[in-house]
Amino acid sequence: MNREVAVKTLIGKGRQYLVKEVNLQVNTKPSKALGCWIINHQYVPYNKDKELFIKGSYDIELWMAVEDDKKTEVYRTTIEFEEKVNAAFKNLLTLDDKMYLKPIVLHYPSCTKMELGEDKNVIVTIESEYLIDVFAEAILIVKCADNEKADLTLDEEILMNVNPDYMKIAKK
Repeated sequence: MNREVAVKTLIGKGRQYLVKEVNLQVNTKPSKALGCWIINHQYVPYNKDKELFIKGSYDIELWMAVEDDKKTEVYRTTIEFEEKVNAAFKNLLTLDDKMYLKPIVLHYPSCTKMELGEDKNVIVTIESEYLIDVFAEAILIVKCADNEKADLTLDEEILMNVNPDYMKIAKK
């Protein structure tokens, strides 16, 4: 006897390591780079013709010394990104073309290098890594062992398992 079971199954995986160099024009010429923070990271995966993409943004905050190290200043900006994710798919028969994407951030965006360029230019190197699991609905056919007896209906199962003397036992 065979049974059909509807499931969501893993049909593909994508993984992408990103290194991005960003040139930022700050308001005041910096004399020293003191720090860089990346906050407000947002992202969403999407697919287009069985190709995976990750789209999102994050805020960069640069802390710099200005006026020959006499003052400090923080420069803030938002960086948007959209990258193709390398992916591999299994050749499985699915119910439809709808895919469910589950993104996982393996390495949140972080600044690995901050250099002072010429004039008011600051060059920042940012690294991040993403993983996307791709699921789809499929039907599995499961072979079940044939029993001598057929499956019971709900009424038959109730009759077999319900104690008719339950109320008498409960009152004692």
